Amino acid sequence: MATATYIEETTDQEGAGFAQTYLTPGAGVLYALLNTVLSATASQFMALGSQAGIPGLQLMFLANLVEILTVLLFLPFFRPKLTTENGRQTLLMVLSTITENFGTAFQYMSFVFVVPGIAYGIMKGSMPLASACLGFVFLKETVGVVDCFGIVLNVAGVVLVAYGLIAENTLSTQRLVASILLPLAATLGRAPSLVISRSLIGVQKVSVLTVLFYANLPGAVVLLGLTYLFETPIWAMSAQTVGYVMGLCLCVCGSHFATKLSLKTEKAGITATIKTFTIPLTVLLDYVVLSELPSQLKSGGVVLIVFGTGVVTVYTWWRHRKETLHKNFMQSLDFDK
Repeated sequence: MATATYIEETTDQEGAGFAQTYLTPGAGVLYALLNTVLSATASQFMALGSQAGIPGLQLMFLANLVEILTVLLFLPFFRPKLTTENGRQTLLMVLSTITENFGTAFQYMSFVFVVPGIAYGIMKGSMPLASACLGFVFLKETVGVVDCFGIVLNVAGVVLVAYGLIAENTLSTQRLVASILLPLAATLGRAPSLVISRSLIGVQKVSVLTVLFYANLPGAVVLLGLTYLFETPIWAMSAQTVGYVMGLCLCVCGSHFATKLSLKTEKAGITATIKTFTIPLTVLLDYVVLSELPSQLKSGGVVLIVFGTGVVTVYTWWRHRKETLHKNFMQSLDFDK
């Protein structure tokens, strides 16, 4: 019995040591990667829902509605503080709500008025650089040389993918301009939202639920208004279409939670860079689910994105692991007391 107890305790310690050494340092990276998987899967559900005749803005309204219901469901269990502690937090919370919904509105206006793939590519390509610059200006968070190298590769890859999408579509000059300006306007909302969320969640330790609560309440109203303004919503759906919608809602909700949890430990620029891995996953799922074979330009861009994201992901995890090992070593010597 004593031997069994010793083996069990040793196994538990090894398991805890493995988690502390390998998983805990990479928690922010893992959440960002989880976001990419959920976002890529959500894009497939959105495509299937659109093919079933459900308007895009209505789909995103339903996803936003499910997200706010999920937040309300979690509130009684975690009981986060829903009031701000000072005027600065109040201002940041207001700005977070405005930028989040501003970015969402322009993002899905891009999907309505221009080719979704082009809009998606431009937004994902501009987000890492914009988030890293804003994070440096407002939070004094610097990005290392290795991370900069990964971001440059990512941006180059996304530019190739977006150019390939433009080359595959015959667009008028007016639509081509809109294809560039609308996604850039979405970035002007999304990038500040990431930096503000990083300040609230990662620096000031405001609850993820609190940030999502205030962002989603007006968001649902905005998306519902846009749905009736630009589209004709369809509420009578088949069981299969309901399945597509629920899959979309759960994936979008999970991806937003994953992004906010990533920002607890990771800089906005790093999180935005890792999130561009959504594009290769989306291209892969397009081939598997929709049988769409990528062009040579898109394939080349995907290779650059995978390599750039891999560099940032591995280097970020290695840096956090090194810091964790150093901290544990200092604690073992009682230097932390």
